[in-house]
Amino acid sequence: MFSMNNKIKLPQLLESHRKEIENTIKPVVRIEGKKGITSLWQSKFRGKPYLPKEIEHPKGKDGTYLTLAAQINFEEVPQMPGFPTKGILQFYIDSTDDLLGANFEDETDQAQFRILYHEHVSENLENIVTDFSYLDDVDTTYFPLSYEAILSFTPDIEPVSERDYRVEELSFDLYEEIEDGVELWELYAENTEVTGSKIGGYPFFTQEDPRAYEQKYREHNILLLQIDTDTELDIMWGDSGVCNFFIRKEDLEKRDFSNVMYNWDCY
Repeated sequence: MFSMNNKIKLPQLLESHRKEIENTIKPVVRIEGKKGITSLWQSKFRGKPYLPKEIEHPKGKDGTYLTLAAQINFEEVPQMPGFPTKGILQFYIDSTDDLLGANFEDETDQAQFRILYHEHVSENLENIVTDFSYLDDVDTTYFPLSYEAILSFTPDIEPVSERDYRVEELSFDLYEEIEDGVELWELYAENTEVTGSKIGGYPFFTQEDPRAYEQKYREHNILLLQIDTDTELDIMWGDSGVCNFFIRKEDLEKRDFSNVMYNWDCY
């Protein structure tokens, strides 16, 4: 399980800042996937969703069915502070549009993406949808996930990333030149790697953290899910990009997923 007392590896030039960096440490669950067929209630990328018969499959504003990007069954996940310990959390996005359901003017607008949480999970097939033939005609041309994947989870810890807007709260100058035009932030980035798919911890961005210049998103400080480009699983967000979902602490505590921030970017 998580041990916040584990020391992170730092290069010698950052050792004098160790205490301050370690004060930013958060628990994270790293996600690994392998191509395969899952049960309806199993954690997965892509694939068929767990869907009680009384709940309608999420649709976009034009009535087109949204496509499941990820499903997390929290009974399979190492327990995370504030996160559910049971239930299934789902992430649906628009697979028919090159923006993939994101609204960069309002990143919490769920018109073209949707987050569903099923607190109680039934494994009785009589209670859940098993016929998904209605999805056969949905265009997945732009969908970044090519295959269904079985997920596994590993607990870990990580300090603030150099792309998270909160890195500016560190007292030392990350733009200090250390040698031949190399700045300290490059060394910091190499030793605080936050790429990969995960729950919790700190996000990775190929461009910049939108919360750095959008005050209205500053409370969305919990990384609900990150899905990174993965060549082995044929996951590709644009040009080798990454997708993030963020939530406010109080909303997560209430299991209210109506105000989730969805962002993706690429090189």
